[in-house]
Amino acid sequence: MGESTKSLCALLMIVSGIAGALAWTADRPDTITWGFRIGGPIAAIFALGVILKLQFRADLEHDYLRALTGAYFNRNDFCFAFVVTPYDGIAFMDAYFQTQRDKPCIGRIALRPARGFFFSRAKIDAITFEVECPPAGFGFARIAIPIPLKLQGKRQSFEVGASVRYPDGKGRRVRFHDGIFLRSNTNFGNSFGTALTVAGTATGSIALSQPATATIDLPVGVAEDLPDNIAPEIKILWQLGEPPLENVS
Repeated sequence: MGESTKSLCALLMIVSGIAGALAWTADRPDTITWGFRIGGPIAAIFALGVILKLQFRADLEHDYLRALTGAYFNRNDFCFAFVVTPYDGIAFMDAYFQTQRDKPCIGRIALRPARGFFFSRAKIDAITFEVECPPAGFGFARIAIPIPLKLQGKRQSFEVGASVRYPDGKGRRVRFHDGIFLRSNTNFGNSFGTALTVAGTATGSIALSQPATATIDLPVGVAEDLPDNIAPEIKILWQLGEPPLENVS
């Protein structure tokens, strides 16, 4: 029970509430009308109860990603957020990630500059991460990126795509914050329609049916071209069964 359950319950709550309200406008209610008068509010209250129960479940494992970044994207319980940091004159794109499941997963994340005016894109190459994440794992993937001088110090929007596989099954969910649901794959295609978008918004979650965007502050004084000896880095900071991390913020 998760995203789709909350969306369906929100839809049920809205429809039941409207049906119940309309039933009370009838001047001469028959048995069916009385059924809607009574059943509509009951169904709406039940759906609201399910939503609240799902929305406020306590995490079974600490949500390190939320503590660090506040907000994050969620692709089928593989969650991530971005930070760009300068070091020794080079900009690094960090993708902090965390799985909400107690089984390992393989996640792929992709970014590319979003289209601006006249449908043009900033001169930054597409960025791709592939992460083997252990059960309930938390960590980061880091890659050096060249930033053109005219973009340094500015805010840049990136389209975000992701996909995830669970080789051993999804197992049990141990963290329950939804974040921003992401439906775009790493080719920035979208297999999900918009039918549940309104219902998702009603639950306080966000369901996106177009490529999502992340707006990132780009540093100044960093390289426009990179040396060849900088390799990507992936580091697992915590996984299921390890002592809790301290001072993650």
